[in-house]
Amino acid sequence: MKELISPTGRRTIINALLTLPHDWDGQRTVHVRTADDVEAMMTVAPEIQADLRAAAARHAQHADRVTLHTDETGLHIVAVNVTPAHLIEAHQRLADAYRAAPAACDAAARATGAQDWADLVHGRHFARVCLGGTCAALAADVQGGYTLLLSNAGPGFPDSLTSYDVTLTHLAGEVSIFGLRVKSGQITNLYPAA
Repeated sequence: MKELISPTGRRTIINALLTLPHDWDGQRTVHVRTADDVEAMMTVAPEIQADLRAAAARHAQHADRVTLHTDETGLHIVAVNVTPAHLIEAHQRLADAYRAAPAACDAAARATGAQDWADLVHGRHFARVCLGGTCAALAADVQGGYTLLLSNAGPGFPDSLTSYDVTLTHLAGEVSIFGLRVKSGQITNLYPAA
C-alpha cells in the first residue's frame, strides 16, 4: 500500500483511486483502491466532503489520483489532495523513498519546518528543471526555502520507479540536507546516514 504513517498516527494513502456514487450523500462510506490494489470502504469527515467530491470529479475527468489523509484508524478520511496524472510517478517515488528510509525522511522534513515527510511532500507539483550540463530533474519548492528534487540515478529526468535520486536542497541547490539514491530497488546512498 502506498501509505505513510506520521508519528502522530495520521495515515496518508498516496495515489488512491476514489469512487463516489453519483448520489453520494456524504454519510455513506466511499470505495477507495490504492495503487497496490488494496481496497477499503472509508468514512469521510463532514468538513472535507466538498473537497472529496471535487477530487473524485477530477479523477473521473483527467485520470488524476488523490492523496488521502486519514485518522489513525486508516478508515476515516480527514483531508484530501489531488495528484495530477502527470505527477503520479513522482509521488510514488516519494512514498517509496519514505518506506526505504522513514527516519531519515522525517528528519529531513522536520529540518525544513514540516511536521514529517507526509506533510512535506503532500500536494507538491513538480516542474522540469535543468541543473546544468546534462543533469535534469523534477523540482518542487517546499517550505523554508527548500527545493525537493527527483532525478534519474545519474544524469537526466527520472524515468524509472526502481532507480532514482531524491534530494532536498536549500538556497537554489547549493546546500543539500538530504539525499537518497535508489538503484534497482535498493538504497545505494543515503545522506545523512540514518
